[in-house]
Amino acid sequence: MAVKASGRFVPPSAFAAGTGKTFAGAYAWNAPREAVGRERPLTRDEMRQVQGVLSTINRLPYFLRSLFTSRYDYIRRNKSPVHGFYFLTSTFQRRLWPRIERVNQRHEMNTDASLLFLAERDHYARLPGMNDKELKKFAARISSQLFMMYEELCDAWVDAHGEKESLFTDEAQDHLYGHVAGAARAFNISPLYWKKYRKGQITTRQAYSAIARLFNDEWWTHQLKGQRMRWHEALLIAVGEVNKDRSPYASKHAIRDVRARRQANLEFLKSCDLENRETGERIDLISKVMGSISNPEIRRMELMNTIAGIERYAAAEGDVGMFITLTAPSKYHPTRQVGKGESKTVQLNHGWNDEAFNPKDAQRYLCRIWSLMRTAFKDNDLQVYGLRVVEPHHDGTPHWHMMLFCNPRQRNQIIEIMRRYALKEDGDERGAARNRFQAKHLNRGGAAGYIAKYISKNIDGYALDGQLDNDTGRPLKDTAAAVTAWASTWRIPQFKTVGLPTMGAYRELRKLPRGVSIADEFDERVEAARAAADSGDFALYISAQGGANVPRDCQTVRVARSPSDDVNEYEEEVERVVGIYAPHLGARHIHITRTTDWRIVPKVPVVEPLTLKSGIAAPRSPV
Repeated sequence: MAVKASGRFVPPSAFAAGTGKTFAGAYAWNAPREAVGRERPLTRDEMRQVQGVLSTINRLPYFLRSLFTSRYDYIRRNKSPVHGFYFLTSTFQRRLWPRIERVNQRHEMNTDASLLFLAERDHYARLPGMNDKELKKFAARISSQLFMMYEELCDAWVDAHGEKESLFTDEAQDHLYGHVAGAARAFNISPLYWKKYRKGQITTRQAYSAIARLFNDEWWTHQLKGQRMRWHEALLIAVGEVNKDRSPYASKHAIRDVRARRQANLEFLKSCDLENRETGERIDLISKVMGSISNPEIRRMELMNTIAGIERYAAAEGDVGMFITLTAPSKYHPTRQVGKGESKTVQLNHGWNDEAFNPKDAQRYLCRIWSLMRTAFKDNDLQVYGLRVVEPHHDGTPHWHMMLFCNPRQRNQIIEIMRRYALKEDGDERGAARNRFQAKHLNRGGAAGYIAKYISKNIDGYALDGQLDNDTGRPLKDTAAAVTAWASTWRIPQFKTVGLPTMGAYRELRKLPRGVSIADEFDERVEAARAAADSGDFALYISAQGGANVPRDCQTVRVARSPSDDVNEYEEEVERVVGIYAPHLGARHIHITRTTDWRIVPKVPVVEPLTLKSGIAAPRSPV
């Protein structure tokens, strides 16, 4: 007789899907797989949302529209329509679309300045995707409407004052300039001499030349092309196309555009000569350009020589060096990095969405706090000198590297002032104390080597073989093209000396005949500056100019300029560099360094002489 168990039964253990057991069969394809199921179709409401988001995408410029539609099609084909739905509603509509809208709001027409061009508002909104032909027509319409406005204002002024001669008074030109230039500000430009007009200091000649620019189609074409380029790049930054995972420092479009423009400029230089106006002598233009600081290699060598000279001068004066890094607050950065080491990933920074700052805004912020720092230095009788290098983070936001020298007793006070102003705005945010301001002590003799990497990275990538970029992990030699494209797109100067004599006088002194003294013409102080520049010793040049932090009017040698005989297309006198002068001997005591008057002319085409010999050619067509 079977014994019947009593009490509670223990239930079987739950099935463990991830037991880690591997298939032990003969063939791997016989391993059990997940059941093949049918993908869930989109509901009617989801399909309506997809159509709504796609209609929004279709209103974007082509470069953005093609980017999102191709990405959506790829996800829908390779994953599922549901994944495509999540991309459109979550990634695009929730995360990217607000950033695109904010960028467009910052660049839209300024109707507060004028309502004259309200009919062109929608056309102006298409500027980032506008081609060159359409842009030129748009520029012509703007200039013609401003000219018509100017004529109506002139007629009204004559009717009110009775004579046409009254148009040439300061009062009339001030009135005309205020209305015409004010209307032009609707296109987010700052007309020439606008600040002087606001202060009541504009002259008749200045008003006339500024208004003449506003009637010029080519001037407007140039302005609109610059706006198009920056607006285009700002949109790509907003959607995450500029970062270390996609395209670091600058978008691929910006790199191609800058490369194409430089190639076009190079072809133009190759097609032209320099002609002596008096003798008709001609020389190759491209050879002269490649022998100047326009050549990146020569520019880099001049900067390295300048840094070495600054360091020698500081050693002779007993000053100490600091390597300062200034970074903008997090709200200026469109992205942020999460993780450490190789596992770092890029994410959108939602704190950027409210203002949608671009690299130019971040550069203005850094310039503003540097101005406050210099004011504090002056108030506390502190002096610094050195070199500033501007370079971008991987997402295009600029930061500064500064090699500064100062008196050892003033070093701590200078650092505290710089730290205070660097953290004045949003200084309590996470990581601000560590990332926004950094100061390192420079060992004697190591300044040039410390900053050389940043100079090469921002010019031509010289001697950076095998070194990797800290931001992107890519070879430093390959980043030079992207960094120069970034600087060209946003019009940000990369290098600037601080508290040092002018580089213009240094270059003009080097144009003088080598070894020929000018002491008889000037004095021994000027000759010392010439000899230092002639030998390329920048440390001696600083000393000969009076030292660091000497006002320009008190420097030994300055650049002399003189109005040229010709006027430009706006009837303005153009000042050109003619030589050098010594302020302590009088501004009229000038030594001419540019004795020859050159002009750029097209090359004479080489025409081969006609002969009776015929070469091999295709037969003539009987048609």
